Amino acid sequence: MRVDFIVNGEKVSWEGDAAQRLMDVLRDDLGLTGVKCGCREGECGACSVLLDGRLVNSCLVAIGRVQGCVVMTIEGYRTSARFALLDRCFAARSAVQCGYCIPGMALAAEALLAVNARPTEAEVREALAGNLCRCTGYNAIVGAVLDAAEAGDWEAGDVSLLGPGSSPGQAHRSHSASAGVGPGSAPEVTEGYTPRSLAEALEMMATEELTPYAGGTDLMVAKEQGRPFLFLHEVEELRHVVEDEQYLRIGAAVTYAELLNDALTPALLQEAVATIAAPGIRNVGTLGGNIANASPKGDGALVCFATDSLLRLASSRGERIMPISEFYRGRGQTALEPDELLVEVLLPKVWLASGDHGFCKVGGRKALAISRVGFAGLFSLEDNRVAHLALAFGAVEDVVIRRPELDALLIGKTVAQARETVAEYLAAWDAALCPVQGRVSAAYRKQVCLNLTADFLDRHLGV
Repeated sequence: MRVDFIVNGEKVSWEGDAAQRLMDVLRDDLGLTGVKCGCREGECGACSVLLDGRLVNSCLVAIGRVQGCVVMTIEGYRTSARFALLDRCFAARSAVQCGYCIPGMALAAEALLAVNARPTEAEVREALAGNLCRCTGYNAIVGAVLDAAEAGDWEAGDVSLLGPGSSPGQAHRSHSASAGVGPGSAPEVTEGYTPRSLAEALEMMATEELTPYAGGTDLMVAKEQGRPFLFLHEVEELRHVVEDEQYLRIGAAVTYAELLNDALTPALLQEAVATIAAPGIRNVGTLGGNIANASPKGDGALVCFATDSLLRLASSRGERIMPISEFYRGRGQTALEPDELLVEVLLPKVWLASGDHGFCKVGGRKALAISRVGFAGLFSLEDNRVAHLALAFGAVEDVVIRRPELDALLIGKTVAQARETVAEYLAAWDAALCPVQGRVSAAYRKQVCLNLTADFLDRHLGV
C-alpha cells in the first residue's frame, strides 16, 4: 500500500505493508529515533506522537491509517518555541533523568496545553496518565508542565498541524518498507483500503474478505497479518452522535475522546469511557471496535449491555437491527456475517434520562487498566416502586453478563418490598454467576460482583 502523509512538515511517500506499525516506520524507515519503543501494546507512551494534532501511541497505529494525515514527532516539535519553554521548565525541576519517556511526555504536554492553556494539576496528571516514567516519580514532570502553562503563550494554536503546502519548499521523500526485507526474503504484505463512504466500504466488504479497522488499538496488539485492512476513519456515516425521540445514535467509528467531549453522551457512558486506557488510546479507539471485538472486558460494551442497546449492522445486501445481547456469541465471536459492518449503536434514552446509574471498573491501576471486574447499573423509581433495574457485569465470564430475569425480581415492587427481596436477589445472582479463572480467581470475581450489587442497591434502597 502506498501512504502519503506529512511528518514534521515534510511530505513523505511510503510504500509497503499497510499493517506496519507507524512507530516502526518512523524509527526504521525515516530515522526518527526520538520515537521510543517500550512495549508495542500502548502500555507505556514512549512512542507517543501527534497525529493531526492528537496524541496517539504510534505502536498501535497501522501505517495505512495515516494516509493524508499530519504526524509530528519530538524531532519536529523540538524546533518550536513551545518546546524550548517546556525544556527549560523540565530542566528547572530536574524532571529528566534517564530521558527515555521524555519525548512522549513533552508531546503529551503539548497535546494538553494546545487545548487547555491553564490546566489544573489533576488535568495534567490525566493528560500524562498514559506516559509511564520509572525515574522521577511524576511530581517533577507534573510541576514542569504546570510551570510551562503559567509562563507560556499556549493560545497560538496547534504547532503540529502543518498541512500540505503550508511550508513552501517542503522536501518530498519516498520510502519503501525495510523491516524484514533482505536477500531471499519475501515478507507477507498486508494491503489496505480507505473508503470515503459507507456504500464504498460495504461494496469492498462484499467483494473481498477484509478486516475492518476503526481505531486499531486491539488489532495492532494482536498484529495478525493476512486479510487486508479496511480503514474506516474517513467514512463520515460512521462518525456521528445524534439523537431522536427514542435513541442516542452513535456511529461505530466515533472515538472515545469524541464521546467524552460530546454534550449528548450520557453520564453513565462518559464515566465508562473516562476509565478506558489513557488519552493516547482514547483518541483513536472507538465504541464500535470495543463492541465488535466481543471481549467480555470491553468497558464501552458493558454500558451497552446495561442499557439494552441495539446494533445496526449493514452489508451491500441490506441492514438489520440486533440487540447487543444477541450479537455476542462467545469470547471474540459475534453474529456479524463476513460481509457485514457494525455501523451504529442505538442506546435507549428512556431510563438514561429518568433514572440513576452506577459504574465501577475494578483494575490494577487507574489508567491503562484492563478490567478484573466491570459493573454498570441503571435504577429508576416511580411512585415509590422500582420502575427499572438493569445490571451488567464485565470481565467475569466469556461474554458480558446481563440477566433481565433476575432484575425482574425487584422491578414493580415498592421500596419496602424490594428491601425485603434483596437477599433473594443477591442469592439469585450468586447462583447465576460462573466466573472464569484469570489473573484473579473466580471466587474473587464473584465476590466483587456481589459486593458491587449490594452497594448499588444500598445506595438506592437503603438496605
